[in-house]
Amino acid sequence: MPMKKENLKIILCRIWSPGNVGSILRTMKNFGFNDIVSVNQMNFSDEEILTMCAGAKDHIRHLRYSEDLKSEVSDCNVVYAFTARKRRFYKVITPEEMVNEISELPENTKVGLMFGNETNGLINEETDLTDKLVVIPTEKEYSSLNIAGAVMLALYEISKRKQSESEQNEELIDVAGKEELFSLIDKVIQNKLMEKSDNKLQIRENVRHIFRRMKLNKKEAGFVRSIFEIINRKIKL
Repeated sequence: MPMKKENLKIILCRIWSPGNVGSILRTMKNFGFNDIVSVNQMNFSDEEILTMCAGAKDHIRHLRYSEDLKSEVSDCNVVYAFTARKRRFYKVITPEEMVNEISELPENTKVGLMFGNETNGLINEETDLTDKLVVIPTEKEYSSLNIAGAVMLALYEISKRKQSESEQNEELIDVAGKEELFSLIDKVIQNKLMEKSDNKLQIRENVRHIFRRMKLNKKEAGFVRSIFEIINRKIKL
């Protein structure tokens, strides 16, 4: 079962810019995540946060401040630390590998994503409280990402996987449903769109081959059916 969005916590460590916090809140609203805590934040300005929140100002209600990192990770089953620097004795994975791991966790697993200060990232005392390091592949000459960009990439990768899993769970139409849909499309093509064409039989075979290869779920099939029913009504011969 995929992890529930409410079980993912964004943990920010020693953030300097309140504007970055605002940008992160906006990203979290974009992807439907709410749990965020800023630990030992260095500067505070609600005005800067709200400015960078743009159309997500209501999301500031989810922001918490804390001075105790240990307590903030204590309720997490697994914590991933995002960093640009590899460290000895730590397993380093990519965001994609992290998402693969998360997708295999039990549904109610609490996952923490930890991000560090804009200048020096996460320090050893912070990474010691995490399970694995996540390094975003970048050019070696300039590997440091803006923290808001790193959070956006992480949440995008997680949301992309959840969307893919959701689509995979959609029930596909069966052979009978596929034949019924093909008959409707064939009727419109043969009797209206291509009525005077000399290639009607070849077109029919081409369309049938396309349908054999397609993996339509019931929602998609319903949409296609609606389109061709409208075409069938609109075209008058």
